[in-house]
Amino acid sequence: MDKRLRLISHLRCFESAARFQSYSQAANELSVTQAAISQQIRNLEQQLGVKLFKREGRSMLLTQQGQTLAEYVRQAFTTLSSGFDKIMVEPEEGVLTVTASLSFSSVWLVPRLWKFSSQYPNISVRAVASAQLEELRYSDIDVAVRQADEIKADVYQEQLIVDPVYPYCSPSLVEEMDLHSPERLAECWLVEAIDPGRFSWKTWFDLAGVKMQRDLISWIEVTTWEMGLNAVMSGHGVCLASASMASELVNKGLLVRPFDIAIEPGLKFTLLYDKTSPKLARINIFADWLRAELSQGDSSPINLARPATESL
Repeated sequence: MDKRLRLISHLRCFESAARFQSYSQAANELSVTQAAISQQIRNLEQQLGVKLFKREGRSMLLTQQGQTLAEYVRQAFTTLSSGFDKIMVEPEEGVLTVTASLSFSSVWLVPRLWKFSSQYPNISVRAVASAQLEELRYSDIDVAVRQADEIKADVYQEQLIVDPVYPYCSPSLVEEMDLHSPERLAECWLVEAIDPGRFSWKTWFDLAGVKMQRDLISWIEVTTWEMGLNAVMSGHGVCLASASMASELVNKGLLVRPFDIAIEPGLKFTLLYDKTSPKLARINIFADWLRAELSQGDSSPINLARPATESL
């Protein structure tokens, strides 16, 4: 046997540091100290007689030899993981860890998990809210739901839904402000994301055929869709949100959709998971349930829209 294979523990540290280009992030992933990562890689470099990393600012960049080794180590670890999966396939029963953004987790996923638990009592779902895209092959995360136009990941991806974005407000605000046309929104507080991109009130008013004069409107800026929905449920203001994100609140009578004018294509929600995961049977059950729930959409909007021609 090649004596260099005794360095397997060193290679584990090396692979993590190479992937993150950071000793500290590798240490967090492997639950060791940064000093331990540094020592393992230093020992590996001494054993192989090559320099694997070079420091550039706060990053640890791979040398040419390091890049070559990282590629082969990744391939080897992937092969080993596949071998483990083939002999360690787990049953349907057990724990499933699902991650999504804070807004999707708290507004859409968690309020519906009781349905999944009632249907599949032997599968326990652990919901984790996070902003970043996790490395599903090298973490405890089994399933991810992400909202983005494009996602770069080396795991299975499936577009779940392209969710149109509508205005939402409380039922009391519709009556109080007589929201019979989009022009009336000029007298409401408008809630908008700090960086709305194409999901802005300017985009929506253009679709409604209304010229928006931003300096004449009162604004609240928020960082998440959840914050926008929570802001308008109190009875003040109107926010933009996707149909699926708002559907449960609409069905409960907490929110209404005053106009059937949508920004489309809307939010793109993507399902991600590793098809070689030993929990695949469990993942497939959850994925099927997720597709079914998302297909139901917003079933009880109200529509007070009329032709809009005036300026705000």
